[in-house]
Amino acid sequence: MNDSQQIKVLYLTRWYPNRYDPMLGLFIQRHAEAAGRYCRVGVVYTHVVDGEGGIKGFDVDFKQENGIPTARVYYSNPEANIPLLTEFVRACCFFRANRKGIRMIKKELGGFDLVHVHILTRLGIIALWTKWTEGKPFMITEHWSRYLNLTGGFKGWLRKRITRLVVKNAAIVTTVTQNLAEAMQIHGLKNANYRLLPNVVSDDFLNFQKEQKGASKTTFVHVSCFEDKSKNISGLLRMIRSLSDKRKDFIFKLVGEGMDSHSLKQYAKELGLTEETVIFTGLLEGKPLVREMASADLMVVFSNYENFPVVINESFALGVPVIATRVGGIPEFVNEQNGFLIAPGDEKALEETLSGYLDGKIMFDSNRISNEFREAFSPENTGKQLLTMYEEIIH
Repeated sequence: MNDSQQIKVLYLTRWYPNRYDPMLGLFIQRHAEAAGRYCRVGVVYTHVVDGEGGIKGFDVDFKQENGIPTARVYYSNPEANIPLLTEFVRACCFFRANRKGIRMIKKELGGFDLVHVHILTRLGIIALWTKWTEGKPFMITEHWSRYLNLTGGFKGWLRKRITRLVVKNAAIVTTVTQNLAEAMQIHGLKNANYRLLPNVVSDDFLNFQKEQKGASKTTFVHVSCFEDKSKNISGLLRMIRSLSDKRKDFIFKLVGEGMDSHSLKQYAKELGLTEETVIFTGLLEGKPLVREMASADLMVVFSNYENFPVVINESFALGVPVIATRVGGIPEFVNEQNGFLIAPGDEKALEETLSGYLDGKIMFDSNRISNEFREAFSPENTGKQLLTMYEEIIH
């Protein structure tokens, strides 16, 4: 084991796959595993369970996952008669849950050299306190789209003040897009060391060999968490209804599940869409997800707002072009060589674009797309970038 592998990194993350949602923060898990190729990484994730599992106190679930010691701490939120007191007690529970996980990972790793925070703000407070009390530096990777003007999700005088202090004291701040970095700085989250760090595409996508399609309908695919406010799947369904009235040479596969799954399936029925046109596959993971995405001719992202969804990385790695809305950091990656951009909410433009593709007026080079992005989004590439940053921070 060389010196670089001895760097010990504590990951504190707001989102992470868990017993209630195996897809939440999957891209963060891939970051941890990418870094784990070159360093020793331990992950702490806490999850509030209210009315889901009847947990009393703290339920610590510790596992070794792909070589990464991972402590998931599940806990319930107590109620108090006074709202302000309730918030204080809940904050205490949050910090206690993280402290339990940190102690476990610290023991497993034999200590740590730095903290890597994924998603602010409260976890940033823990990292800042660790820096002040133990002298451990920290870096931040932000994924949340709440800083974008369209979402208006970054609110509160106290939250902003604390977040600015945390960001100012970080050694490095990374985002997946320049758009998100600029949005954060507009909010006064200043740091002289902002950098871009891509999401990771798993080996399942990088090693998959696409098969030649037979003479069948053109297949469009959409993959998301089925949260309609941001993903605008209802608008996508309306467009499919309109397009299906004019032609029958395509099929749409909607992959995933989430808070709006039931209502969206019901909406599809109300629109008169059948499985001849739309198939809801449900949640797919691993190789089944890769096969479904690889068999598609085109990925469609019709979001009202986004940062940069990892399904675009995965599609490009498979050589599948992407039709997406011009939001967040998507225009930094999607261009005329690998896809097409339209305005958010423009169902007519999406229909016209898909019709142009079906008519052969819009074409892409699948091999060129795959060759360009496979290395850029690989675990090895991202892992090496993280190693370089970690070395810079602690030396």
